[in-house]
Amino acid sequence: MTLDDDILQQLMVSFRQELAERLGTINSGLLALEQQPEPPRQAEILEELFRHVHSLKGAARAVQLKPIEELAHGMEDVFGAAKRGSIHLDAEIFDLLYQGLDLIGIVMARVEKAEDLEQGLELPDYLIRLGEAWRRQPVQVPQLAAEERPAPREAPAKQSPPSAVLEGPLQSWSGETIRVPTARLDELMAQSGELLVTRLALSRRAEEIAELLQRVGQWQRDWQRLRGGNGAQGELAELLQRNELHLRELAGWIGGFSQRLGEDLAKLMLVTEGLQEGVKQARMLPLATLVGTLRRIVRDLAREKGVEVAMEVVGGDVEMDKYVLEQLQDPLMHLLRNCIDHGIEPPDEREQRGKARRGRIELKAERQGNSIQVEIWDDGAGVDPQAVREAAVRRGLLSAEAAAEIGQEEILSLIFAPELSTSPIITEVSGRGIGLDIVRRNVEGLQGRVEVESRPGEWTRFRLTLPLTLVSTRCLLLREGGAVYAVPIGTVERIEVVTLQDMAVVEGRLALQYRGRPLPLARLDEILELGGEALEYGAEEEVVVLVLTAAGDQVGFVVEEVLDETEVVVKNLGRQLARVRNVAGATVLGTGRVALILNVGDLIKSAQRAPSRTLLDLEVEREEREEKRKRILIVDDSITTRTLEKNILTTAGYEVLLATDGQEALDVLAEYDFDLIVADVDMPRMDGFDLTESVKQEPRYQDLPVILVTSLDSPEYKARGIEVGAEAYIVKGAFDQDALLETIQQLI
Repeated sequence: MTLDDDILQQLMVSFRQELAERLGTINSGLLALEQQPEPPRQAEILEELFRHVHSLKGAARAVQLKPIEELAHGMEDVFGAAKRGSIHLDAEIFDLLYQGLDLIGIVMARVEKAEDLEQGLELPDYLIRLGEAWRRQPVQVPQLAAEERPAPREAPAKQSPPSAVLEGPLQSWSGETIRVPTARLDELMAQSGELLVTRLALSRRAEEIAELLQRVGQWQRDWQRLRGGNGAQGELAELLQRNELHLRELAGWIGGFSQRLGEDLAKLMLVTEGLQEGVKQARMLPLATLVGTLRRIVRDLAREKGVEVAMEVVGGDVEMDKYVLEQLQDPLMHLLRNCIDHGIEPPDEREQRGKARRGRIELKAERQGNSIQVEIWDDGAGVDPQAVREAAVRRGLLSAEAAAEIGQEEILSLIFAPELSTSPIITEVSGRGIGLDIVRRNVEGLQGRVEVESRPGEWTRFRLTLPLTLVSTRCLLLREGGAVYAVPIGTVERIEVVTLQDMAVVEGRLALQYRGRPLPLARLDEILELGGEALEYGAEEEVVVLVLTAAGDQVGFVVEEVLDETEVVVKNLGRQLARVRNVAGATVLGTGRVALILNVGDLIKSAQRAPSRTLLDLEVEREEREEKRKRILIVDDSITTRTLEKNILTTAGYEVLLATDGQEALDVLAEYDFDLIVADVDMPRMDGFDLTESVKQEPRYQDLPVILVTSLDSPEYKARGIEVGAEAYIVKGAFDQDALLETIQQLI
């Protein structure tokens, strides 16, 4: 039966929400089941999973999404067999089930974009592999009544422990909607009722104002009549008496009206504040709504890296605004990747260091006033200060002399710099130097800050401090260049009134002595490009300095005037102005005037970006490098792969030469100079590993970057790539041209 388009569209709205919830719940159930719970609990989880995939199958059939229906049906067969005790869910089946969830998500994403649902996904092949995986187990158990069914078989003794032990409650993440408790809706309804009462009272005030206008009109007419006539002295005296009476009545009436209006406004303020707080609470979601997604990431990465991890969640019930929580998801994902990729050591290595074989990651959240503090802690290898120093020098962020002098705190802050990574090789997971940079940018975009602490060899802790909500915030209002601006009060460290004599020039920059150390100074009008006269230090003129802080940095901004502190409702600038430097949003003040809310993180970076010789030299060097066309050698025995990669790189502006294997590549290297090599691993005569090793052993090629692009995806092969000296290892299964180009740009 073909459904009417309108009906199908209505059904799709419900299906999207149902799919998000069921996928989250199935994901959490698989994670729980993989921890090998006790048989009774295992049976409960299997029953729940079977029910969810069965319902999902029916829902997909209803909206005519056959690929999702078939995927759900395949998973239903697996859970049904496990529920009957016919099979045991081993590591291979778990991997396939997770892959099935991912495929369902991909299909739904293609539905949203109106793309081909199955092209390139090879769903029949996946369903065959899933069926073969569980049908290999030839255990036959007769069909029994529910109360007679045996518990599913326990895992074989030889099975390795799960790579990621996930402690704490398991909840799903439902995406675009919020489920609001009835009690909160009742409270909002009550507040709305109070608001209605106050509105009626203000309507009465409007009637009273109309009555006042009527009286004043009558008074005016009486006076005009007197002026237009030849009234006797007695009539004038009578009119004056009436005017005096009118004035007394009017003064009393206006006094009473003013009092009643003040009472109504006070009540309206209380009601609107209560309603606003209720709406804020309705938008709140607990951190636990992200836990299912984050645990899946930990599980997959731990398996890929060959490490064992126990993840614990503390404070999962701490709530924050839905928007803040959504923006927090990416930073938390990158931090967890960092914990596993750079922190948690392999089990044997941990034992050698006197640690437990299984590493620990703790995700902790707590509320502190109007802020939320989220910490991610791991008991891994910590941050190696020397490795960070070397990476910073290698990327040109610091000179060797400066790197040797800076302290531990400054060294740790460098890990958030763009394109800085201490990984010995670039892979699809790490080494690109973008993960922690994304963390810093996202957190600062939320008007928050991120800090890091570490003890080498023992632990690392990332601490994120975020506002509870961005719907409204308390701000300091200031005037600059004839306009009013708002600065979030949480970023204001201090307001100082100083004379220009208190300032000095330190290392070519204007500074103020503040708490025993030089505080960099900048003019706000200059940072905002508003113009204005330059400051002359040493003069007696007084100026207002606003000391602002973000991400551990402090800068003093000379401002024209500080006005007031107030609560403002934050409004974004729309998609056209989604990212304006130095601006976080806008608000409408009580006067009706629009004020921009400043992004303090951007302001501080703009102030620190004042021209310096070192930065100018780096920019000149970068421009000089870009003028010279880079030459790249592609080594691959597949003509299709060689042609594809050559087209990508030639289009990007590189000069490309080709070789069919490692031996031919060495011959070409003897004739030409190259800036980088892209090589396959599995090739005749000389494979990519041997080629890389030969290149790195030759003194003149030691600094020549090598990228290995291969279908061989395993920790052992990646370790071999590191051993022979490759700078990057890209798996063809995760290959895309943007990743290749970004990696090349980073290396040359």
